[in-house]
Amino acid sequence: MLSVLPKSEDLPERALVWLPFKAVGKFLELFEQFATGLTASGNPRNAALVANIDELRLSMLHELWQESEPFPDPAERRWWEVWLVQLKKGQDPVRELQRIAEQLRWQISEAALVFPYRTVTLVHASAEELGALLTTNAIPGELRKPDFAEELFGLDRNFQNELISDLESRTEPAGLEAPAVCVLDCGVQAEHPLLKASFDNGYTVIEGTTPAPAPAATHGTEMAGLALYGDLEQPLTGSQPVKLSHRLESVKILRGHHDSQNEPELYGKVMVDATSRVEIGQTRPRVYSMAVTSGDVKGIDGRPTSWSSAIDALAAGTDVVPDAKGLRLLAQPDPQAARLFFVSAGNVTRGDWRLDHLAVSDTRQISDPAQAWNALTVGAYTERVHPPADVAYTGYGVVAQSGELSPFSRTSVMWPKGRPIKPDIVMEGGNLLVTPSGDFDQHEVVEVLTASGRPYSLLTTANATSAATSQAARLGALALSKYPSLTPEAVRGLLVHAAEWTSAMKANFPAPKESSPKSKRYALLKRYGWGVPTEQRVLASAAGDVTMIVEDEFKPFVRSSGSISMRAMRVHTLPWPADLLQDLENAPVRMRVTLSYFIEPNPSNRGWQGKYAYPSHGLRFDVIRPTESLAQFYRRLSNEAEDEERGVRATSTTDDRWFLGRARNSGSLHADLWNGHAIDLARCGVIAVYPVGGWWKQNKRRDRVDVPVRYALLVSLLTEVGADIYTPIVNKIQIPVQVET
Repeated sequence: MLSVLPKSEDLPERALVWLPFKAVGKFLELFEQFATGLTASGNPRNAALVANIDELRLSMLHELWQESEPFPDPAERRWWEVWLVQLKKGQDPVRELQRIAEQLRWQISEAALVFPYRTVTLVHASAEELGALLTTNAIPGELRKPDFAEELFGLDRNFQNELISDLESRTEPAGLEAPAVCVLDCGVQAEHPLLKASFDNGYTVIEGTTPAPAPAATHGTEMAGLALYGDLEQPLTGSQPVKLSHRLESVKILRGHHDSQNEPELYGKVMVDATSRVEIGQTRPRVYSMAVTSGDVKGIDGRPTSWSSAIDALAAGTDVVPDAKGLRLLAQPDPQAARLFFVSAGNVTRGDWRLDHLAVSDTRQISDPAQAWNALTVGAYTERVHPPADVAYTGYGVVAQSGELSPFSRTSVMWPKGRPIKPDIVMEGGNLLVTPSGDFDQHEVVEVLTASGRPYSLLTTANATSAATSQAARLGALALSKYPSLTPEAVRGLLVHAAEWTSAMKANFPAPKESSPKSKRYALLKRYGWGVPTEQRVLASAAGDVTMIVEDEFKPFVRSSGSISMRAMRVHTLPWPADLLQDLENAPVRMRVTLSYFIEPNPSNRGWQGKYAYPSHGLRFDVIRPTESLAQFYRRLSNEAEDEERGVRATSTTDDRWFLGRARNSGSLHADLWNGHAIDLARCGVIAVYPVGGWWKQNKRRDRVDVPVRYALLVSLLTEVGADIYTPIVNKIQIPVQVET
């Protein structure tokens, strides 16, 4: 006995006892006999102790838990990596485990990894049930969360099939009218057991082919699995019902993942044909996922191409026909026909893999067509940082640290000013192993689990920006399912607004007091985008972190005396509780603003060079300053719009509390963070959205002057003092005001 803990109001007197590990089972056995033994009259001798036995077992399992995350819910059935101890020579703990599993109807892996004094296997049970092992010859010495990919691919294929059948039986597909992710790739294996109940339509735009993938073309099926489930590890290893809220579609635009038979200039027509084919088939909310880019190792400098401009036109709802001069616009953009495309940023190829992977990624430019202004471009980061446990991988490490950019991901760091900031967001794309000799290797354990298109194996792993893009498209479909009235512009804005940088990413951003911090922030933004969105942040808003979403449209320009000038701006009252913010005084608050809209691309490729020659128009946002009147605010914005169009330095001063300031004004998606004191924000109650020129204005297009432009504005307020700002905001929301200029 080590010590005695005196009783308190809530707890009885307790004793702290040390036991050698090998005596744990015997102790529990004796304790259980003592507690449950019968008296002469047939009653339990120590009935009061019986309830403590389960708690004692759980406390011992807690001590065996080797992960940094909290111990799982004791009642939840889940997969465990159990390290069994061999207590005596000649005893087989696996055989004992098999006997117990059969008796208690546990699911266990048929294969086991044997080390000296330890045997590692997988068990599907709750912690409450696992406690039964502590009094047997299959006593666990360690409990871990399975590194499931590593374990899975070392197991018998029948066991994989059992897992798939179990998940299939627990999965409820979405209704036939639900939103869909349309996978633009090399076709999807529609009969895959995890996909078939959610797969609606398969099409092809490749002459002489069927919608089904070729035997070796598995990439589309892998992307479909991630677009439907995300990483399959959690659904496969869980025991809860899986209720899906979206469905799948597919258009084959490639014969295989590395198909090079289509000339690059033909991909614009491929995009037009693909969207037309699937939309004629069924009208429904959908997002497009395209984890396909050009094979140019050097990437592209951000200039539009026929491929990227076709995506921009289709996103804006413009019917187009690509031709040798660029695009032929068939009609004005129709906001009701707008589309959201998720496009992969492109991958760093094997020959460029290095330990200094950030330096490599910063010089490998994003691939065509990921420079499309209206697309949501997805890069890759990783949290997969554990090499395989197999002794064959002793001495192996990983290239990227947890939370960093994946070594596969390309960036727009080298792009000149005026190009869009890409990627917009990053998602899990896996890591690389580095061998003791310094070579690089790919492995399932640092990749993402998904469905396989191969007939002999139903599971595989995927990586790089392809895997990241499909997971991002899934988030877009989830947002459409929960908020069916959201426009494509709003869904894109929501994912960016919900993104956060990891600690590893933030460590690279300069401190505010460093010289020229905004320029370095801008460069890092072109590496990471706005960070990682999660399902929880996309779909929920807590009482202390409230998001206002405004979807609106207005006519930005007016024709007068042969010229086109700015007609109006839109002004929104921020529904912040000013009294509450004033009461918080100097407490730190953060306001986040995201403005998302779609431009119509200039139909002539000769006009794709200048800052305002490619987009039809631009929109900007700004917030009134504490000392400004409304008239001064409107005048400042008009002057800033004119200065920007003339390409001269702005005459007004900047507000240093913005993270980026004017550097945010690239592309057709603008976001920024305002950090300051609550009392200052209380006097910043108005935000304006105003237009700047583009080819509609420069070319004096009469057929575009009266075309309304649509946008989504997202504004959130975060306090760190726990104040409830949600309730007063709900009561204060007002409609926007249009200001004629």
